Amino acid sequence: MVVRKWSTEDDGTVHAVLIVFVLVVSALAGRQFFMDGTNFIVQSFLDPLWYPGDQETPRRYFAVVWTTAPVRLIGILFPSQIDIATIAYGITTYSQIAIPLIITLTSKLNAATKSLIITLFVSATIFLANFAATELLLALSLTTLFVVYSLNPSQDPRSFRRLAIGFFLIASYEVVALSNVVLAIGTYASARREGSMENHGVLIAVLLFAVPFQIICHFSETTTPAEGAFHWFVFAISGVFITALLVAALFFKLLERSVFLRAVIVFVAFAIPISLLFMPELIGLRTRQFRFAYPSRIYSAGITLLIATLPILLNQDLLQWPSRAMDWFGRRPLRDLSFATLAGFYGVSLVASLDAYLYRARLDSELSLHAGFESVSNCAFCSQPTKFGLPDLSHPPDWPAYSIAHTLKHPELPPVVMFSQDGSSNVSRETIDAFMAHQVARRKRHGADLQDVGRYANKGAVSVRQHCSASISPVIAWLSPGAY
Repeated sequence: MVVRKWSTEDDGTVHAVLIVFVLVVSALAGRQFFMDGTNFIVQSFLDPLWYPGDQETPRRYFAVVWTTAPVRLIGILFPSQIDIATIAYGITTYSQIAIPLIITLTSKLNAATKSLIITLFVSATIFLANFAATELLLALSLTTLFVVYSLNPSQDPRSFRRLAIGFFLIASYEVVALSNVVLAIGTYASARREGSMENHGVLIAVLLFAVPFQIICHFSETTTPAEGAFHWFVFAISGVFITALLVAALFFKLLERSVFLRAVIVFVAFAIPISLLFMPELIGLRTRQFRFAYPSRIYSAGITLLIATLPILLNQDLLQWPSRAMDWFGRRPLRDLSFATLAGFYGVSLVASLDAYLYRARLDSELSLHAGFESVSNCAFCSQPTKFGLPDLSHPPDWPAYSIAHTLKHPELPPVVMFSQDGSSNVSRETIDAFMAHQVARRKRHGADLQDVGRYANKGAVSVRQHCSASISPVIAWLSPGAY
């Protein structure tokens, strides 16, 4: 029934509902609480003025503000509700996927163009959604919205929406130094065709302002942004994505007259990720769904640039062959391809959400057995969760943030801060010291059993001293049994 509705209707209502459903499930399950997402949530919650330490310039300012603003507000108003802040972060983060897709699905674009945009956008987010903290999502989201409004100007007749989008693109992600130039060229070509250069002059200027802004920010950073990002592996991932899309497109073209076989391919796209849940020996692939999300951002940046070119490629006054190629390929295969991509997105999202929920639930249970400063080597599950049938969603520098979130969530339990074996941490030592001191003082005020803290703190303190260069001895002294 869903396939038939997709084949006969152009409003995309079914898919809009499914997109909202899987992304809300993702936010509730804590899928966003991974790698940088953990760091962004915890640090913004603890300090409303926090800004990523590796960003000395406002090159990604709007992206950071968009996702962390509700977390900062909740941290001020409800300083114990870290779970609510995590869900709020998930909603703002995944809205960057939901909003462009829903607007594209419900737009008045022709079916072939709509399907092409959906296919490209979803392919760029199918893994990237597992690394939802990346600021690239905002650039991809806004670029897609800009293109939809450019190809269907009746939705934005006075260009006010595109002007706002252009402004927020300026400080979203470095890729806009290229994609905004392409958007400006497309806007200029459309304005020349319509004879309305005066109305689009400001819009083009705003788009182009991103270039000097990002260049100045780039050279103002003391460390080189994205250094080492272009490893061969990221191109291998890009090759896999591109090959999968081309092979699927070829199948849909060859099977254009077979409704059953096309439906089978769409079902397979959904079933493959779901099947991983029933094959324990493939637990490593479920881990890689998260681990590969970070390097997949290079492919997603390339797709952002490709989507930005669509107003030029589909402008028949400039180029004829792209439109002819789409006409030859056909509307039905393009729509089936977009449906298969969406089905794959639903499958990956549901599996990743379940894994994130189960991992966080088990981690919560394990951390409740520890207190004080601990090494991850003292926690069997923390060290090797795959031996317990769950994917490994840990990241060494984020262990302090994981455990701080646990402590905030369970004020009735002794506070714990877990460190990786190398002592690395995205949370500063000063922040950790202040946090632990506050937790100990709070427990003293409430007359908690502080011996529980001391019993575990002693062995944790030893491992921390071995691996951490910064001194945390004052806090460890507060947590030692002799202090009470």
